[in-house]
Amino acid sequence: MNLKRRGFTLIELLVVIAIIAVLIALLLPAVQSAREAARRSQCVNNLKQLGLAVHNYISNNDAVPPAGACGTPGIPGDTNATQTYSMKVRLLPFMEQQAMYNAFNLGLSGAYSAVSNATMNQTVAGSTINSLQCPSDGNPGHLANLGSTSRLMAVSSYFNNQGTARQYNGNNITGPSWYVGNNGNVGRLVSLASVTDGTTNTVIFSEIIKGNNGANRWRNPSVSEQTPTSGVGAAGSDYLDYKACLNTGTTTYVSAWDYKGEYWTSQDAGRGGAYSQTMLPNSKSCNAGTAWDNRINASSFHSGGINVLFMDGSVKFIKNSINYVTWYALGTVAMGEVIDASSL
Repeated sequence: MNLKRRGFTLIELLVVIAIIAVLIALLLPAVQSAREAARRSQCVNNLKQLGLAVHNYISNNDAVPPAGACGTPGIPGDTNATQTYSMKVRLLPFMEQQAMYNAFNLGLSGAYSAVSNATMNQTVAGSTINSLQCPSDGNPGHLANLGSTSRLMAVSSYFNNQGTARQYNGNNITGPSWYVGNNGNVGRLVSLASVTDGTTNTVIFSEIIKGNNGANRWRNPSVSEQTPTSGVGAAGSDYLDYKACLNTGTTTYVSAWDYKGEYWTSQDAGRGGAYSQTMLPNSKSCNAGTAWDNRINASSFHSGGINVLFMDGSVKFIKNSINYVTWYALGTVAMGEVIDASSL
């Protein structure tokens, strides 16, 4: 009996493989999109947890948690104050991190000397807190050692907002950040009553892309210029700096700053503490002219914008294309700007 063997021809196999490849190619973007949506959702949740911690702190202390120190009370001119630690350190008890807070010595002078010389502060400063990490940001941060030890510092994805550039506001902090000390301009306590612009219109935390371990790589998507014609920031020095940063190369105005997120326990702007809400989201981080604070701007690896935490505890996604005047206004607590909700 003559039996024929059944099987696939080479052409049939190639067609099946091609179909599978096409299906995978169609499926991968959907899978990646779903993963990014999950990461973005986790980032939103992280900021909401920070918001709850801030409001629990306010309930206990009738004030926004200080973002550090600017001078020792009673000692004029002293800028190396104790307690120069970030807002995040002060929020630890309200983030289910009481043990970590208990292990941290707030009485040591200076954030850097503290992490260099105190074993217990090295332990905390080198400990990663998952809720302070945006899962979409794979950058390692600035992986330097803590003092003379081999323990690496831990980094953070979230910075507190200190408002617009201080040198254009009489050295006044215009955002919700404030600093313990005898400097009257930046050492003014901020309470909810101080936020006369409204808690729904004032940003307190934003995400910032971490450093890239010395690579100094910038995330600079093109940002269209938007010239303010009225309101705060119209033809003002902040806007001129913003415009200069957009139009100037990396040699003059744009700083090669790769320390973003390092020392999450430190108050220092552009490291572990504050950012200035001067540059638009995901535009060039800029150190323009004689800036007193590094112009580290809000940034993320989320497509099209960033997540920010408002003083009322809500989290909103702000597009890169937000109007400059609106973004400027969201950074201040008591400048009297009127914000159109449709512009967000």
